[in-house]
Amino acid sequence: MISQEILKEIKSDLKEFHSELYLESFINIESREVLKRIVAKKHKALLGTEERLHYAIQEIVGLGVIDEIISNNHLVTDVSFNGTALIIETPDEKYEYEQDVEEEYIIQIIQKFANAVGKEFTPKTPILDAALNNLRINAVHKTISSYGTTMAIRVSRPKLVLNEDTFPGFAPMYMLEFFRAAVETRCNMVIAGETGTGKTEFQKFLTSFIPFNEKIGWIEDTLEGHVKELFPEKDIISWLVTPGTSISELIKAMLRNNPTWINVSETRGKEAYEMIQAVLSGHHIITTAHTVGAKAIPTRFINMAKMGYEIDEKSLERDIFRYFQLGAFIKKKRIKGRMTRYLSEVVFFLEDGSCHTIFEVKEEHGEQYDLTYDLPAEFIERLKEYNIAYEDLLSSSLPSYQGAY
Repeated sequence: MISQEILKEIKSDLKEFHSELYLESFINIESREVLKRIVAKKHKALLGTEERLHYAIQEIVGLGVIDEIISNNHLVTDVSFNGTALIIETPDEKYEYEQDVEEEYIIQIIQKFANAVGKEFTPKTPILDAALNNLRINAVHKTISSYGTTMAIRVSRPKLVLNEDTFPGFAPMYMLEFFRAAVETRCNMVIAGETGTGKTEFQKFLTSFIPFNEKIGWIEDTLEGHVKELFPEKDIISWLVTPGTSISELIKAMLRNNPTWINVSETRGKEAYEMIQAVLSGHHIITTAHTVGAKAIPTRFINMAKMGYEIDEKSLERDIFRYFQLGAFIKKKRIKGRMTRYLSEVVFFLEDGSCHTIFEVKEEHGEQYDLTYDLPAEFIERLKEYNIAYEDLLSSSLPSYQGAY
């Protein structure tokens, strides 16, 4: 639409006479609008139409085709470049971008990310992990990528994808009431699953049950939760990890702010130890982690804690089984061309070091069935303590098929 020579001319002008505004426009939408007005006034002869002006701003301080893809389809969750093709994903489908995109163009987009966050993307620093507004990027340089530069962008938006209306597609409705009761009784919960299963969405949904009088500390390394926007009626402190501030440090600082809940978006390293210590000091958690199943959560937490501390594994294991209550596992599967994310397993951690299965999904002859089991005595005692009726909390107190969904 506009030649690269014209774009370079405008960019050079902005760098020379509006350098601070130019850099700020990469990460601030309001600054971008100011810049747009300046460009419209100074380069009217070169641009002419509003459409050309919008394109120029998108290419100079925006993300070009990425901005276009995201703005045209509000369901897009991931945009990636595999070295040869641009791939787009939504909750329901995955497809290749209809127009050819050159690797050099993708490198320009990656460099914009790098410049905006003050990082390098070169053969000497060939891996870029960065976040910009509601986008998180991982890029790998062509010097270590056999078929060309690769890029993966995750898009987050301030909305609850999982809510009471969409819950039936995720799990039986009686499990909604179960989790509502679990939050009300302040159960410590870990949500597990592979990448892209919707762990954070489920975590946000559970957070929605927490009342105003229970202060929430939310910690994440990229701005994905948007919890302050989603839950303006709640008492929430939301903190973001920076290159100079770790999750562990933020957890320690959060303890001094007297929260009831400390919800770390993802526990994946030595901060697991700080999470356990927070629970032992009387705080409550809802967090996510990568494991092979709900029953593997205690072992995973122990191994993560060992990344930064010398620990007594047996003692830590006892603490986890005694003071963590619930583990949930989420799966995703493509069914009839549509990606489905569903609750696969829920276990209760018992003090004797075993896991009591409360809910699980089985598959037979291509059909999925959910099974519920009796509630453990420890959970029933919590329900009694909070004066919550438990007799009909699940649809059955004995193992039984509940029907396909």
